[in-house]
Amino acid sequence: MKKQFKYVAAAGLVAALLLAAGCGDDAKDKKPAPEPDKKVENVVAKPQDGKYYRYPSYIKDVTKTPKITPEMLKYIDDFASTLEFHPSYNGKFVNDSKINNPDEKYHAIYLYALGPKHNNKVKFKNSKGKEVYQHQVYTINMQSEAATDKLTSVLCSIFEQNPDIPDGKTTYVVRKSFD
Repeated sequence: MKKQFKYVAAAGLVAALLLAAGCGDDAKDKKPAPEPDKKVENVVAKPQDGKYYRYPSYIKDVTKTPKITPEMLKYIDDFASTLEFHPSYNGKFVNDSKINNPDEKYHAIYLYALGPKHNNKVKFKNSKGKEVYQHQVYTINMQSEAATDKLTSVLCSIFEQNPDIPDGKTTYVVRKSFD
């Protein structure tokens, strides 16, 4: 009985190997297994940095950022050329502009930088008794039409808060709306 079991087991093993190799009865009916989908990575271009602005490292796709037109560059260059930047900003604004919705009618372009007097280690109390840090922040907020990239508004400002100005002060250097 043991010999018969060995023969049956050996025959079953041979049959299993033949089926696995595609030599079975239904091998003609089987279609070849589809190849797994190959992942094609989209190569995206990082937005180009300008003379006075750079994109953060997490923005890598140029299609997800509003276009910076020559008119916008003029406002960025004019404002930035009059400023002194915090050493960590290397003389450039950070362009944190993204297209959040493909159907948006207007794009928001937002750039910011820290000034040399910005210091998160200097803490003092404002007139309300709240402890605040010394700030010096430069911002450029622009808006453009999504379809034409036409500039519709520009706001360049400086925000300062230090022991001499405990409640903060915002200076609007450029404030324009276009029709």
